[in-house]
Amino acid sequence: MNKKELTEIKKFLYDVCNEAKKITLPGFKKNKNVKYKKDGSPVTKIDVDTEDIIRSLIFNKYPNHNILSEENPNLYHSSDYTWVIDPIDGTKSFIIGRPLWGTMISLIFKNKPIVGIVDFPCLNQTWLGGNNFCYLNQKLFKNTKNFNVDISDAIMASTGPDLFEKENIKKFKKISNLTKNNFWSGDCHNYILLINGGIDIVIEENLSCYDILPLIPILKSQKILITDWNGKEITFKFDKNLKYQVLACTNKEIQKKLLKYLN
Repeated sequence: MNKKELTEIKKFLYDVCNEAKKITLPGFKKNKNVKYKKDGSPVTKIDVDTEDIIRSLIFNKYPNHNILSEENPNLYHSSDYTWVIDPIDGTKSFIIGRPLWGTMISLIFKNKPIVGIVDFPCLNQTWLGGNNFCYLNQKLFKNTKNFNVDISDAIMASTGPDLFEKENIKKFKKISNLTKNNFWSGDCHNYILLINGGIDIVIEENLSCYDILPLIPILKSQKILITDWNGKEITFKFDKNLKYQVLACTNKEIQKKLLKYLN
């Protein structure tokens, strides 16, 4: 991808998120018609409508690209490029009125996310990142956070205990005894707090590709370490049912210690 193409994709992603929030923001302030999927997770009409407009915009702009999204069937054209979409990451937060939900989109080249955007309409924050660049609200972001935190002073977060397998929630609890504090909830916003807030560690499992891949280019641009539980790079496969284990943290010393507990 050349510089001109990348510039075009950045602008396109901003435009898509602006269109998406025309649905999500008004919907956030209304009563939600909530249904439940086979796996027990909630979905609203706003999730579906938002995803429909995002998919439509992508298809009209890049008709030969693949699309994988949460609420609709996959669209596969044998392209090296795939768009991964989560219209509302944090639907539970969205339903109860907590403003930490976000719209997430990533462009994948072959098996690696190369550009990602996460838009938090209620927080007035739009994060876009890729190889050696990161923008907050379309301005170049320069990080001043101290990443050299010892694990005994670290703050750890995860979306919820229900995401963990029984044998692995025990691992999380053991790790929590090493850290200063830990808490549940937060969804995609937890990962942003690794960059620009008080979180030093995020550990999760059973995530879908659209739950994590859009965040990876943003996190890597800020030198956040993000791998699976074996310390390997998280890559994409065109399979909506594939589940990911994720370890994200701010320095190598913490990562090294945590990998021992997770394996």
